[in-house]
Amino acid sequence: MRTQVENEIAKFDLKTEAIEKIEEFLSKNILGHTRPTIDNQFEGLFRARIITNINEQELLTTKCIWYPDWTEIDESNHQFNRCSDKGQNFFYGSNYLGATIKELNPKHKDLVIVGIFSSINPETKLTSQYAGIETLKKNPNYNSLLENFEFENSNDKVIEEFIASKFQEKISKKESYKYKLSIAFSNILLKNDNIGCVVYPSVASNLEYANYGIKPNFIDSFFACKSLYMYKVEKNENEITLIPEKYAHKIIFNRQSPKNSIIEWNKNTEEEKQLIKKYGL
Repeated sequence: MRTQVENEIAKFDLKTEAIEKIEEFLSKNILGHTRPTIDNQFEGLFRARIITNINEQELLTTKCIWYPDWTEIDESNHQFNRCSDKGQNFFYGSNYLGATIKELNPKHKDLVIVGIFSSINPETKLTSQYAGIETLKKNPNYNSLLENFEFENSNDKVIEEFIASKFQEKISKKESYKYKLSIAFSNILLKNDNIGCVVYPSVASNLEYANYGIKPNFIDSFFACKSLYMYKVEKNENEITLIPEKYAHKIIFNRQSPKNSIIEWNKNTEEEKQLIKKYGL
């Protein structure tokens, strides 16, 4: 049975409605709702990018795997994403390479690069919100800090279930406007300047792993890409295969601007190219 909030939300025309109006409505209707915020440490987050037909000169610094700066990208290519509006800079990563690759959804024979991001200072903690709490709590692939969390009341649980449903909804590119609900919730969850991350189950991995959406200023200030790999993709109806092509044998860290750290690439040997990775679809 749908709640009153869900019934009201169903009346919104998401194709035309402004995210700000949706956010205002949701904020009023979940006023007083309490949920956990937890200080998270990050051992490594995977981020991937398709680089087929990309000039090699663009792959010489870690900017090539950073979150996209939409001010540098033609507006016709801007799009809605799970937590971010068109033209809004935002970092997406996962705790599992397979989930990252499935989220990316490369084509057969594509080239992809994979970066592993971690905190510059291992002691750094990022205050995080969660969407999909019950799924994350019982997930053996997510080292859950939520294990012992219980909602204060049934209303808080109902609201979280509604929020979770919007972060776990499968949405096609043709209907990307449906992301407006999870974007509005993300804006609410991340409104506090001290909260830098929202953690939610990865739809592409059938909720088996977690995605991390992080504010860009936190990535720029506290994170570095410490490893980089390039793969050739082979893909059929059943699986994606990653064949090693190159790797960053050295990343010269730029302390003033980690985004612009210099990459020195090495080609993989024929022996190393046999160390393929496979992920079922």
